[in-house]
Amino acid sequence: MAVSARYSRLLLGVIALALTAVEFAPLVLGRGLYEITFLGVHVGATAAITFLIIGFKARRKEDESVPLADIVLVLLAVACAVYFALQGQRVAERIEGVDEVYLLDKVFGTVLIVLLLEACRRVAGTVLMVLVALFIAYVFLGPYLPGGLYHRGLSFMRFIDLQVLSTQGIFGTPVSASAHMVFYFVLVGAFLERSGAGQLFVDLAYCVTGRAWGGAAKASVISSGLFGTVSGSAVANVLVDGIITIPLMKRTGFKASFAAAIEATASTGGQLAPPVMGAAAFILADIVGVSYATVAFAAIVPAALYYLSLYVLVDSYSRRMGLGPNPALPVAEAFAGLRERWHVLLPLVPMIYLLTQQYSLMLIGAVTLVAIVLLSWVRMSTRLNLRAIYQAIINGARGATEVAVPSAVAGIIVGVLIQTGMALHLERWLLDLAGNSLMVSLAGAMILTLIFGMGMPTSAAYLVAAVLIGPALQSLGIPALAAHLFIFYFAVLSMVTPPVALAAYAAAGISGSNLWVTGLVAFAIAIPGLLIPYAFVFDQGLLLQGDIVHVARVVATATIGVTCLSLATGGYAFGPLSRPQRVLLFCFSPLLIDPGALTDLIGLGGVSLVLGYQAWRFRLSRRVTASVASGRP
Repeated sequence: MAVSARYSRLLLGVIALALTAVEFAPLVLGRGLYEITFLGVHVGATAAITFLIIGFKARRKEDESVPLADIVLVLLAVACAVYFALQGQRVAERIEGVDEVYLLDKVFGTVLIVLLLEACRRVAGTVLMVLVALFIAYVFLGPYLPGGLYHRGLSFMRFIDLQVLSTQGIFGTPVSASAHMVFYFVLVGAFLERSGAGQLFVDLAYCVTGRAWGGAAKASVISSGLFGTVSGSAVANVLVDGIITIPLMKRTGFKASFAAAIEATASTGGQLAPPVMGAAAFILADIVGVSYATVAFAAIVPAALYYLSLYVLVDSYSRRMGLGPNPALPVAEAFAGLRERWHVLLPLVPMIYLLTQQYSLMLIGAVTLVAIVLLSWVRMSTRLNLRAIYQAIINGARGATEVAVPSAVAGIIVGVLIQTGMALHLERWLLDLAGNSLMVSLAGAMILTLIFGMGMPTSAAYLVAAVLIGPALQSLGIPALAAHLFIFYFAVLSMVTPPVALAAYAAAGISGSNLWVTGLVAFAIAIPGLLIPYAFVFDQGLLLQGDIVHVARVVATATIGVTCLSLATGGYAFGPLSRPQRVLLFCFSPLLIDPGALTDLIGLGGVSLVLGYQAWRFRLSRRVTASVASGRP
């Protein structure tokens, strides 16, 4: 038996509207809801939406009916949302570990955990679901395990008490960030996309790069970066933007694997770029205890360096391969589209201003949504009527599930790590393994974070790594913001790091290229991005912290280093670079990205010699060519 698509869409709409109403209720009522009420609805509603939009094996099509079994799961998730919403006052007033845990707490807590495991499998894949199941098993098997894995264990009642009646489990920091921060920007992104911002970003990119060397690939870099700041998901960005840019890159001469790799790497970087970064950035702000505006401000230079490296690499590669300006690119159509839709970006102005003034994200989201709707009426082609607004709300709620469900199960992992003492054991193990060496610790943190990111959403990968690795890095003297941004960057870049490079694989599916080749090319393209986090850990000048002279020097040398590294990868500077020149440039450039004064001098001298010699040879060859052409000896 199954429920028809019409009725399942109606149920989806009701749940999405209810979720949105609760999310903005504190703004309307003028007071906050009980935390368990607010978060209980957020978790239950997003789990219910998951069972409606994603089947047992694959994501459902719009016109596909929903099996009765999934409808039962939807109703159970809604029941859990209602139950925990009604416990708001009791949970707020109870004393954890002292007050009684009711039978219904155990029933609904167990049902919610089981539902979240299945919802996690559908949203994020089997890897994260199995990992969470293993952590839950560890809670009860601890007394029977040997050595460092041993712990005293928890009773089932105590486990439920901590996981669903406190902020140390499901309703902890990850879901709190999802509900209090991420949801509003996901909804803003859905409204912007519905008003035509996605196509506007593509049009803007073609207007800027349409007549440049490698124009199609440069357009991909710009449009993917712009759209990625709104979407917050590397894979979603690839699927939306790559459908347009990848075929066009292939038609203008780029290899399928390179076209897919550029799109994947550019789309991944959207989560690093302010003003609206990925969901993990909001969780980072909550963990570190700073405003989101502080995180976004610190991320400006690293994000700019990341996209500079991609742009320069595309230009260098295009010149080496002879992929000059292509008149077939739709520049005229892009200009027409830009004139038609430019106004849909105006709502970002008040949003950025309110972010800098540190207003609540709920208020910022509400003001931005109103501005989007009002400005969409400037032209018929972008106008958001009631039906479009309704669909944008549904799309926003659907997008929220991609963050809320993994965040909820990541909360279970974090709770287990803290409640069993495993987090402290792992921190000591990491420090002992590294021998208090900062570089070894950073390399280990990078590898572990990339491993966590294999098959896991960025927010979940960051959170697990932050709990396990963050304290160890901070104990070595790294400031909290720099340490967590380091982890955050590698959680994001795991999307293009083999063997499981989800963004690269999504792009390969569009381009028809080999998965492994695309993943390896994307990884090579992202190498400058892998070096930037090390640089800002050693010197926070790249995070715009410190006196202006020092910040200017560090940013300038890092810019030169990133540029030269991309030239070495692309293989062209003033002319085609020979293999020895590329190797030398590849070796000297990272010294400039390193913020030390001595390394900067050595790196600057090395790249100057390589590029100076290459420029001299290039001018000499041009003179010889000109002499031959004119008939002079």
